[in-house]
Amino acid sequence: MKFKTTLTALSLLGAFATSANAEGKEMLLGTMAVPGTTVETASHLFAEKVAAEMPGQLTVIVNDSLLKGAQLAPSVRDGVVDAVVAVHPYLSGSEPVMGLQNLPGVIRTAEEYQEVLAAFWREDLRSLWNDNWNSHVVAEGAWATHNLFTAKPVETPEDFAGLKIRVHNAETARFISQLGALPTPLDASEMAAGLERGVIDGLFTPSCYAYKQELFRSASHIGNWQIGPIQGWAILINNDKWNALSADEQAALTAAGEAVEAEMWANFAANTAECVDGMIADGATYFEASDGDMSAIFTDANTQPVVDDWKSRMADKGFDGDKTLDQAMKAAAGE
Repeated sequence: MKFKTTLTALSLLGAFATSANAEGKEMLLGTMAVPGTTVETASHLFAEKVAAEMPGQLTVIVNDSLLKGAQLAPSVRDGVVDAVVAVHPYLSGSEPVMGLQNLPGVIRTAEEYQEVLAAFWREDLRSLWNDNWNSHVVAEGAWATHNLFTAKPVETPEDFAGLKIRVHNAETARFISQLGALPTPLDASEMAAGLERGVIDGLFTPSCYAYKQELFRSASHIGNWQIGPIQGWAILINNDKWNALSADEQAALTAAGEAVEAEMWANFAANTAECVDGMIADGATYFEASDGDMSAIFTDANTQPVVDDWKSRMADKGFDGDKTLDQAMKAAAGE
C-alpha cells in the first residue's frame, strides 16, 4: 500500500516509527532531501550518535522524502513526526528573531554566527522553538556558506539590477530589491528547472547544495557578496515526545546533538572550501567582492529599510529589535 505525503499518512508513519520496534524505541526524524549538505550529514550523524549512546534501546530513523522544507517545523510542532531538522530562513517571515542572521552586514562569517549564538541568541532561539513550535532543540547548526549563483557575472553593484534571484527569506528579499534585483520565491525542488527555463537568473544557496545538485552548471558564476552568508538549521524534538522519554534517553539525545554540532562547526570551513573548489575545477568562476564593492551595496540607503522592516516585525512579536541588533553587533565584533 502506498501513502501520499499527507498529514494523515505522516501521522501513520510517525505512529509506526515510535512503536514498531518491540525491543526499543524508534524516533522518526524528518529532514530535507539535500545530498552533500551539512543538513544531510548532521541528520545521519545524529542517528549514528544516538545509536552509539543507546544501542538497541533508541533508534533514530532518518527520512528525507516525507516533508518539504517549509513543512518541517509545523510537522514537529503538531506531532506529525517526532523530530526534524528545521530551517531558520524558511520561518523568518513569521519569526523575525530567526531573521537576525539575514540582516545585511550583521553576521558575515561562521565564527561571528557562533559568537552571536553563544552570547544570547541560542537561548532566544531555544525559547522560541519551545513556545511557538512545541519543540526541544538539541543542536543549532548552519548550512555551508551561501553564495550568489548566477547565469552571468555579477561583479558590480549595478549588475544586480533587473536580475530575478531566488531567495528564501524576507530580509534578503528586501535587501536585493533595494539593489534593483527582483526577489523570486521558488521551491528548492524547482531551482534547477527554473535556471534552465529562465524563470530565475540566479539564486542564493549553500555552496555544497549548489555543488552536489550541479546547479553551477546553469549558474556558473559564483559571487561572494556576503549577503546572508550563514543560514541556520536546528535539530528539534517534539516536546510531547521529549517529555515522554526517560532521563537517560534525553541525556543520550542531548549528547548526540552536542557532538553533531561540534563536528559540524569543526568541519565547516573545509566543507565549504571543498565544494567551492570543486565547482571551480569543473569550470565555474568565482568572484569575491572587495571591501569597496561591499561598501557600495551595504549603504545606509540600502540596509536601513531592511532593518526598519525587521524591527517593526520584531515589535509586532513583542521583541526589542534595537536591543537584539545591538547585542548581535557587539557579539559579532567580539565585544
